[in-house]
Amino acid sequence: MAESREHPMHVGSLQLFEPPDGADALDVRTMFEEAITADEVAPLFQKRPRRSLTTLGQWGWETDREFDLEHHVRRNALPRPGRILELLALCSRLHSSLLDRHRPLWEMHLIEGLEDGRYALYFKVHHSLVDGVSALRMLSRMLSENPDERGMPAPWAPRERTPRPPREGGSGRGAAANVRHLVGDAVGLGPALLRTVNRAINEQSGSLSLSAPKSMFNVGITGARRFAAQSWPIERIQAIGKATDATVNDVVLAMCSGALRQYMASLDALPDSSLIAMVPVSLHGEGPGSGDGGGNAVGAVMCNLGTDRHDPAERLE
Repeated sequence: MAESREHPMHVGSLQLFEPPDGADALDVRTMFEEAITADEVAPLFQKRPRRSLTTLGQWGWETDREFDLEHHVRRNALPRPGRILELLALCSRLHSSLLDRHRPLWEMHLIEGLEDGRYALYFKVHHSLVDGVSALRMLSRMLSENPDERGMPAPWAPRERTPRPPREGGSGRGAAANVRHLVGDAVGLGPALLRTVNRAINEQSGSLSLSAPKSMFNVGITGARRFAAQSWPIERIQAIGKATDATVNDVVLAMCSGALRQYMASLDALPDSSLIAMVPVSLHGEGPGSGDGGGNAVGAVMCNLGTDRHDPAERLE
């Protein structure tokens, strides 16, 4: 319901891989073709949205009886010279288009032709089907740390589920158990989320949600997207966090703050008061099966980026 051409509601991920020793592009293509010949697809990836008179005009899910895996899983090749620049330009185009609502709302693209011999996977999924955290968990299960392991399932393949323990007898006790499960999930969100909520209560973020300054970014947007990326060693970020008693998320937000401040100041467009970021927070539990059923569990907090502070240590604080 929230989606429009200007405001697409899908999320995406880009992953880069090195072929095994001695393998080349043809081996990667063979692996890809073998994966799409499998005719088993998890029910989650066969769901498509539907609304009609029978649903009283509300959106719901139905199974796509004419499901076509080759529509969802595609192969792309980069133009020469196959730099990261060309890769990000392709992902920008792929991410700009809306997903077809007449089909299940996901796509996966194998991208060949990188000049350094690597290949990429770009995965795109609608937020109503699954959120980013759940999607990355599903993708991670197709990977192995053992280079000799074979037969890893495709991301869309059904998963074997661990049998659930039998419910307690009686509807009242079963309902109580479900409540305890939900409360357990909430408790399991961890101290990081608790600290974030406390900051909001202590007027470090929450009370500022409606006081973001007018800036060059407060303009209408189009449906076009441009994707850019930059990498830093995670050890460097963790070292800053350890030295300042901060989380990785704190450090990354401070990096974003510094980049925005420098960019806007270079254009003489930096507001006097701090920018406010709406930061998504995953509400999934930590269990291995959390989020496997689709849907999404995401909250958001308003975070003061401290872009009005010149000193980077003050911004991080």
